[in-house]
Amino acid sequence: MGKIWCRRAAAYILRIVLPTSLLSQLINSVLYGRSSIDGTTGIWVNCVSIIIVCVISACSTRKGQTWSHHLLGLRIVDRDSNLPISGVRMGLREIAHCVDFASCFIGFLWPLWDNKGQTFADKIMKTTVISIK
Repeated sequence: MGKIWCRRAAAYILRIVLPTSLLSQLINSVLYGRSSIDGTTGIWVNCVSIIIVCVISACSTRKGQTWSHHLLGLRIVDRDSNLPISGVRMGLREIAHCVDFASCFIGFLWPLWDNKGQTFADKIMKTTVISIK
């Protein structure tokens, strides 16, 4: 389970964390002349950045894979039917990851000891991540 968890974490970092960071720095630089803004404005820029990145990620989903899942040999499938999920469902799953964050990141670690290898978001969306390599 540890190998697939590392690939899942890498896919999330490549798909969400890095693009969100770069986008928020770009927006801050263009609008405010510096890469990081404190306070409420900075929070809003970060929130808008993560929403944009999640929408792009969901829209780029094909056959249960984003570009980072394809690169790392992963696929998100329906837990019951084992069929790849759609882009809409991927978008809802990205939103459901808020529960993984709200649990002090325990939700992201949950696949390490869960018998189905699911995060809290996967449990909510009834999905699972499989290796296709």
